[in-house]
Amino acid sequence: MSCADWVEDYLRHMDLTVEAPSVEYLSKICTRHLATFPFENISKLLYYRDLDKTGFLAPPPQLFVENYEGYQFGGTCFTLNGNLNRLLTALGFNCHFVMLSGEHMANVVRFGESVCYYVDCGAAAPFFTPVRLGTLPQIVQFGTDKIIIEPVDVDKHEYQYRRFTGDEQNGKTWTFLASKRCTWEDFKSILEAAHQPGTTFMSILRCQLWQPGRKRSVSLVDHTFTIRYQNGQTQRYELTSMDDIKRVLADEFGLPKLPVEEAVHVLEQLGVDIFRVH
Repeated sequence: MSCADWVEDYLRHMDLTVEAPSVEYLSKICTRHLATFPFENISKLLYYRDLDKTGFLAPPPQLFVENYEGYQFGGTCFTLNGNLNRLLTALGFNCHFVMLSGEHMANVVRFGESVCYYVDCGAAAPFFTPVRLGTLPQIVQFGTDKIIIEPVDVDKHEYQYRRFTGDEQNGKTWTFLASKRCTWEDFKSILEAAHQPGTTFMSILRCQLWQPGRKRSVSLVDHTFTIRYQNGQTQRYELTSMDDIKRVLADEFGLPKLPVEEAVHVLEQLGVDIFRVH
């Protein structure tokens, strides 16, 4: 598959076509990326299983597109934001990786010398539009889920990322340097560490997808299925069988091709029971 082919296919899956780089086009890409490619570790577990055969833990863009077509794979931050970076670069955007607190991969897109945006489609967070980085805090919100990105040191282009559920902070405070152009190689050791047994996405089953047309997001964590609405309403269901999980992924997520049973088998080999009582 040539570069032009994978770019066009990548865009086609998002119902987009090639346009000149602009903030408006970048916003369309962010919205459609979140609504198309799930944040999930099903593919991660299978890439881990097949590492000796393939030699990679995160797929290159050609394979990312092919595996979405064949299996509806999305990924976690390294796969989603890594391939988003390659897409944006191929489309002519001035885009580079940023590293958040040695854990998370995201992107910064620049327009001219002084205008830059934080772009993140790999955090299971509602970044439907790029976030303008400047001197003021920026808030991204969907229902009770809120992310605040604010400057720590404007002169050093240093920012912090905090996530809240309601009024309670959810997770760590991440910091990043927007001006530091990280490369894929800079994330190699972090990527390998994130695939060690017992780490977060090697010890649970996870799938999340934004459905902005329905003003909701759907989430699966092990055997718990949750629907979160933009108005703050939440519905939660405990699933009791693999058939239930496959039905929910097909009917609620629209992802019937995801090979979830294979991923659960990998978790079982790692000593994880997704139907355990939390």
